[in-house]
Amino acid sequence: MNHPHVFVAMADILNLKCDAWLLPTDSTLHIESHWLPAHPELRRLATDSASVSFRDGAALAEPIRPWGPDAPLPVMTAVPNDGRWTPAAVAERLEAFVLSAVAAVPESHARPRRLLALPFFGTAGGGAGNNLGAALRAILDASNELAYRFGVDLVLVLRDKAAFSLAQKLRREAPCHATWPSLDDQLHESAKDLGGKARAGHLVPFLGAGVSVSAGAPSWAQLLDKLRTRVNLKEAEESAFEGLGVLDQAGVLEQLYADQHGSREAFGAAVADAVDLPRYGLAPALLATLPSAGAITLNYDRLFETACTDAQRPRTVLPENVPAVGNNWLLKLHGSVSQPESIVLTRDDYLGYNSNRDALSALVKAHLLTHHLLFVGFGLADDHFHEIVHDVRRALPTEVSRNHQMGTVLSLFHEPLQKLVWEGKLDILPMSGDAPVPGSCKDEVQTAINAAGRKLEIFLDMMMAYATDNHSYLLAPAYSRGLPRGESELRQQLLTLAQQPRAETSAEVWGVLEGALASLGYTPGHNYERNELP
Repeated sequence: MNHPHVFVAMADILNLKCDAWLLPTDSTLHIESHWLPAHPELRRLATDSASVSFRDGAALAEPIRPWGPDAPLPVMTAVPNDGRWTPAAVAERLEAFVLSAVAAVPESHARPRRLLALPFFGTAGGGAGNNLGAALRAILDASNELAYRFGVDLVLVLRDKAAFSLAQKLRREAPCHATWPSLDDQLHESAKDLGGKARAGHLVPFLGAGVSVSAGAPSWAQLLDKLRTRVNLKEAEESAFEGLGVLDQAGVLEQLYADQHGSREAFGAAVADAVDLPRYGLAPALLATLPSAGAITLNYDRLFETACTDAQRPRTVLPENVPAVGNNWLLKLHGSVSQPESIVLTRDDYLGYNSNRDALSALVKAHLLTHHLLFVGFGLADDHFHEIVHDVRRALPTEVSRNHQMGTVLSLFHEPLQKLVWEGKLDILPMSGDAPVPGSCKDEVQTAINAAGRKLEIFLDMMMAYATDNHSYLLAPAYSRGLPRGESELRQQLLTLAQQPRAETSAEVWGVLEGALASLGYTPGHNYERNELP
């Protein structure tokens, strides 16, 4: 099933790979300063792009032109700024944005549906005021209706933990088939189960190249092809090169770079240049909010760590930052573009891995023993990974080793032979049916991969909704509207408790209570009475 979908992510919309995004403004073309990094002349471009109809309020949305073809297109949208923040006003603005974006952006070859990004507009001096809970509900409701009407995917990009926690709660309260209709019952149950594991702190993501593909990152084969264009390979050597395995192809290219560019360092720099992308896709943005102490990746790029920073869960990158401070770390097993000399790509790199990085492998092995690993964008063909799994199983007693499920693999297609190989070790969860048969039309294969990749993003979206264990919206100052009746009453009771006088004899207990109140969004000193509206 390929239903339109509304995603929710904690991210920076300027760093997210999408087709178009809503730029909040008004008929006077006021643009807040935090949008200016999108372009050094954003305000001038907005002024030049605005028609008379937009300025007089007849048109509510218009794209900014000219704009770079490879960058997501900003669509100026006049958001409510006069206090008339009603569901109808929100829906009217969102419809204008979607109409304008669909007309301006051609259908994507990389995704089955266009991806349009929405910020939580109206929160920085706009019409939402102190009714952020009600405003968030209105945006979600309108987005779901518009996604279906126009056949597009929308992603609500949030910067506030309270908004994110409330949005996920609202989505969990709706029937699964209404919020995630593209997933069947088995995937629904698996997403809930993995979300629960994450919420309990038992899940650790293990990220492969597929996580970065939606941002335009090359696959392994595409990377080698790209590297090959920068060296001269003699015609007589072409067929012999094609017959080599990928590790040996990489070794040949490294030597050619050394011969033709003056040093082996040129090869690492070329690899870094090929994979260092400016914007992350949905998969890193969704996984960035996973409540896990650690994460592991084979990718060289910086997309996931950037997404984690934008999601307000920054990670210490290992091994380049040792010792790591705190629990949020990301282990880059095969090196990073920030240190091109660390990249593992050739056969020599792999053979020398154990002698240089025993401690890193040991960290992975420990997590295979003590946590449930979630493999995303991973083809399970990596020799180093096979070696780690083998060592872990060898370290376990025979009976335990036979039945120790080390993790779950989110695969694009049903692969019965892989399932047979990893039975009793890893649970393989396919997003779609059988993989395209060998010899299929290249375009058909890519279409199938794109569709399965999008379904994986939807699965991650649901999993993250159930992994979210945060209720900071409950006492956040501007979220009194939009809460269910029971939570509204609980909010008032907790606010009454928070404002009670503190006695010295109960200081220790109050310390515990204040920590709990802070986790629910309570802001000491804020005038809650003024914000409570009838």
